Amino acid sequence: MPRLPQASIVILSVLLLLGAVGCRAVDPELQDEYLRDGLSDGMLTVVRVSHQAVQQLMTDVGIPGLSLALVDRDGILWSAGFGYADKRKKVPFTTETLSAACSFTKVFTGTAVMFAIQDGLLELDVPIIEYVPDFSVNSRFEENPHEKITLRHLLTHSSGLPRETTVVNFFDLSGASFEEHIKSISDTWLTHKVGERVSYSNIGMDLVAHILEVRTGKSYSEFLGETVFEPLDMFDSSADPAVFRQRRNRAVPYMPHVEVSLEQVEAYRGAGSVFTNAKDLARFIQFHLNHGSVGGQSVLDERLIDLMYTPSPLDPNPWPNHRRDQGLGVWVLTTLKDGNHKVGHDGSGPGLTSQGWWYPEYGFGGLVLARSSDLYQKDEKAWLDNTMKRMIAEKLVERNDDFDTVSWKTEWGSGPTYDSWRDPNAFTPFQPDWKKYTGTYRYRLAGYKLSALVRIATALFGFPPLEVKVRETDGYLEVVHCDLAWTKRHERLDQHLPGLFFTEYGDCLDLRGEIPTWNNFRLKKR
Repeated sequence: MPRLPQASIVILSVLLLLGAVGCRAVDPELQDEYLRDGLSDGMLTVVRVSHQAVQQLMTDVGIPGLSLALVDRDGILWSAGFGYADKRKKVPFTTETLSAACSFTKVFTGTAVMFAIQDGLLELDVPIIEYVPDFSVNSRFEENPHEKITLRHLLTHSSGLPRETTVVNFFDLSGASFEEHIKSISDTWLTHKVGERVSYSNIGMDLVAHILEVRTGKSYSEFLGETVFEPLDMFDSSADPAVFRQRRNRAVPYMPHVEVSLEQVEAYRGAGSVFTNAKDLARFIQFHLNHGSVGGQSVLDERLIDLMYTPSPLDPNPWPNHRRDQGLGVWVLTTLKDGNHKVGHDGSGPGLTSQGWWYPEYGFGGLVLARSSDLYQKDEKAWLDNTMKRMIAEKLVERNDDFDTVSWKTEWGSGPTYDSWRDPNAFTPFQPDWKKYTGTYRYRLAGYKLSALVRIATALFGFPPLEVKVRETDGYLEVVHCDLAWTKRHERLDQHLPGLFFTEYGDCLDLRGEIPTWNNFRLKKR
């Protein structure tokens, strides 16, 4: 293993020390709490244990503030806020603190589409060019793919659209407009054939929001407010970033040694623009648990809720203990041992995270909204998942075997074929003129203000997620990168057009222009 330069070791040590000091500075005091009258002794024990577990988690991981709730079909069982939304201004993090739903917004988007279908404004299987005729996209696999993509493909992440665009993505928070973002989709390349497999795409959900705006004649924020927030009494929630910026009681994004701008959420509409709090998000989960009813009155046809939960036949992602299916805007996780279904979504953004999950046949769920420094913090997710599993295991909630959770049927698609996953051994061997493409590329960060120590450390030795290496390996061109889960990957590249390369999975390296891109993230060669 190569040794780091002494200066790098010193700076890294300082950063780790400062991070540890930051964790110790976390003050996870209880700020507010609601506890339903008449809870069982078992539920009261869960609450008592959760107090200690959550506060310990905040201290160990370094989460300055969060809110949470456990909810059933009748409303909130327990909710609480801990720590601070803004420690500098002494703003507590309560169950009324506005925070980012992040990718949980996709569940709101899927639900909004169901309302539009109910109103006769949209159909799932109509090519979207009937709604947005100027839409187009590039593909290596088929001609005119834009004529095949439907709302069902977008909502189930099976359109083939990549995760991000060049003007709006995790590393670029420069504040591009939604119109610029949507227009730039036509410059992207599909990662696979339309409807072939599931590949997570923020672009697809933003395109859904655009289609909703075109068909309703209203902004995404207005339509969501009228169809979802107002009927559910979610009066603090909004998809308008101006509302979030104006609120004093809002969660400030937390990333150690990094100041984050949230201007980009205006462009991340269908994928991540919603701001909400624990009380409001609990009402939304209660609405889903009641199969589209509010106060005993049907607001959304329960058949459309079932439709949302119907899993795509593509890419079921089987794991040792469960399988993860993609529904319409939601994930559906099935425990293989007992067949329990958990529905919902996680959300992660720069300095803020969210979770919202529920078990339809048990009629309960939970949520967390947190200031978090890590994009995929496993420890942070553990409390909610472990608590809900405990409630089921200790029979604190009753399973309704007659409850028709999901139809588990679908009439579209015939399962994955993966024809576009090319064998990397069949790629073109390294060509002499590709030498000019080799080297180390850094991500161009926009919207982040790094501390002096972070800038120095990055300049000296970089951090794995902040750079991409292109090199010759075993006679082929290879890219070495870290994905957003911090997993380091080595993948061969094949040239489609001069300077335009793809991996076997469809990830794109575009070196044709003045600004090179990797998966539409802008790069700068060192």
